[in-house]
Amino acid sequence: MVPSIFDAPLDLPASTLDGCIADFLERDVVHCTYGDADADRTIALAGGSHSEHWLTALDELGKSHGFRVDTYLKMGCPLTVDSMQTLSDNDYPDCVDWSRGVLTELADASPDFVFTTATRPSSDGPGDVTPESYVHVWEELGRDGIDVLAIRDTPWLHHDGVAYRAIDCLATTTSPDHCAMPRSEMLSDVNPAPSAIADLTNVRLLDLSDGVCGPELCRAVEGNVLVYHDSHHLTASYVSTLSAELGRQLSVQTGWW
Repeated sequence: MVPSIFDAPLDLPASTLDGCIADFLERDVVHCTYGDADADRTIALAGGSHSEHWLTALDELGKSHGFRVDTYLKMGCPLTVDSMQTLSDNDYPDCVDWSRGVLTELADASPDFVFTTATRPSSDGPGDVTPESYVHVWEELGRDGIDVLAIRDTPWLHHDGVAYRAIDCLATTTSPDHCAMPRSEMLSDVNPAPSAIADLTNVRLLDLSDGVCGPELCRAVEGNVLVYHDSHHLTASYVSTLSAELGRQLSVQTGWW
């Protein structure tokens, strides 16, 4: 299996390894550039670690198709202009302050697209939702003349609401399928994002759920590649296997190739 359960915690996007993501206590916006650094076309990768883990594929595609990827990332912080709560229901005020700084910088930089997450797990039961706070950010970006590429969030591994790491499960089971979860417990039957953006013209949606989950199950391992390096972040190795499909969807939504 690639990576092994021992190597998985370090199978991370380049931005983490390069120190290009602000931590929970940092309010300054950290910048790095990937893809084709000399390209005129730009995608700004913005938000939390669930935006970040797509960098591996975006970096490959940027080099292949001539666009740069500028990062605006902070741990645990999807872009928001509303109050932000952590998974433990505690307020995360730094996230709002940081997001405000990012939105100001994006308005000045005027990238061709902002790439960010479109959904997150529902707090009221199975499935995923598009929070109203995400829509408010996309509206603000639209007022600044910036288009958005919003990708459906990755399913989160859990048992009855308690997160578990894929590598811990794989280390104690005889079959990888024992670590799988029913898709119906992780994703809504219908992607909630399209209805959320019905009144927005600047948002284009991406959905790679079928690249992470099968029709019935979301597995911890596909082929010989480990899908998750913890309970809800994709390994860089697995994201690399999704580059072709992400590229196909980006081609449709951007018209760049």
